[in-house]
Amino acid sequence: MTVQLTQENFEVTTDTVRGSDTLVSFSNHHHQDTEYELDQSESLTFLYNLLYDEQSQLTKSDILNILHSLKQREDSLPFSYMGANTNDIQGVDWPPGLKEKFYSDRRRIGSDKWFHNIPGSLDRAVNKVSILSSRSHTEFFKYHKFYSKLKLHITHFQLRNLTTNNFESTDSIHSYFKINRLSPDEQSNVRNSMQLDCVMDSRSLLRNSNSRISTLACSDKYLVSGTFEGDYILTDISDPQHFLHLGEHNLTRNYDGITNSIVINDNKQLIASSNDKSIRLVDLSTNHKTEIVLPFAGNCLAMNRFNPNEIFVSGDYLSSFILDKRIPLTKFEQVVQYKGQEDYSFSCDWSPTNENLLLSGNQDGNVRIWDKRFNEEPLFSWKGSLGLSSGDVVPGPVRNTKFSHKGQFVCWGESLDHVGIVNIDDLHSNTQQMDRIQSIDFIGKCTGLSFCETENGYGEQLIIGVNDCPLGGILSYSLESSEKCLDFDLRF
Repeated sequence: MTVQLTQENFEVTTDTVRGSDTLVSFSNHHHQDTEYELDQSESLTFLYNLLYDEQSQLTKSDILNILHSLKQREDSLPFSYMGANTNDIQGVDWPPGLKEKFYSDRRRIGSDKWFHNIPGSLDRAVNKVSILSSRSHTEFFKYHKFYSKLKLHITHFQLRNLTTNNFESTDSIHSYFKINRLSPDEQSNVRNSMQLDCVMDSRSLLRNSNSRISTLACSDKYLVSGTFEGDYILTDISDPQHFLHLGEHNLTRNYDGITNSIVINDNKQLIASSNDKSIRLVDLSTNHKTEIVLPFAGNCLAMNRFNPNEIFVSGDYLSSFILDKRIPLTKFEQVVQYKGQEDYSFSCDWSPTNENLLLSGNQDGNVRIWDKRFNEEPLFSWKGSLGLSSGDVVPGPVRNTKFSHKGQFVCWGESLDHVGIVNIDDLHSNTQQMDRIQSIDFIGKCTGLSFCETENGYGEQLIIGVNDCPLGGILSYSLESSEKCLDFDLRF
């Protein structure tokens, strides 16, 4: 991952592939582009910059009208928006025609500003995709609600695992952070009502009160919060009414030891990948650590649910690979590598229902599905912008990829403004067109994707974290199962 330090007008960015002699170092040629993905894409900043952009389709009058709409929204901001309340999923009452122009400017500027560690990676990757377009748009998941007052924050533009499957999210305020949980309110008489609980306020912590959260993971028992300082914070969330703080633990004291990714194995073991090129296996009962040293930084981990000894790893490397915890890593060249990527990866997943399907998202703008048994090229690959209305859109870096809870769908999030969903069954049509695709367009940076069961396991819910000022929040989409019993409204 790329580390950026900013103090007023001074900035240092490291764009180096770190590791053994087989890896290559690249020049620091795109350091300014990190600002677009982190700060300059904020809607208010973006609109201000358009005032001085001669190529913008929006006139100064248009921009003022959009700002007026945002001000009206802010004056009457509810906790959540339903689909019927406005003409926009984030609650913006757009003046006619201006939303399309706004998105057009976002994509035009993004095409020149997306960050890549390796020059030319986007062009090379686009030429190698196996799926070029889609036949039709659909809605697998129906829009449910947008929680507009849950202001999410990211502190690194490449690390986006900040929303996890029990609805936890980071809320960074000034020099401290909060972890919040949005969950069903069992005490309310109103159907589908939700409650917001503060799981953790860092000001109550002994060591990490001023830390920054870099990643989140949770199971039915534990919430683990990784920090930029090389620590993790462990919380017992097994009792929905009482959160128990279990401690703050150090993974590494290396100055480059940011906790990039965490997975939890059967509530017994924590597996953490740090930016100091190490993966650490932590026994949660004893806090004993076992270290696996890599020749590069691992940015994302995914565990094989059929064999928890196997971990899929993506990072600062041109391949992803499977690591078996039982086998000592003596020569990295002997590890099975999944080849074909043109840049670094920051997201990966392993199918929960098919142990041979792997998923990765890459800074080269592509989403790839791999067959575990064949590592020379991906089974399927497509641009992250697939499904957008304009066919010539330059895809942004793919920062999030997830299989749905039951493995039926693949979901991915670009760095900015777009999440796509496809049905696994539609991938096997043996053509260069996807049968159906769902494209979710919003304004803001995707902070994370999460799937969870609903309605006693019959349905699923997709949670999308959105970071933007002032349009950030949590998008909720629902999928009803075909096996669900019919609802009947009884009136007496």
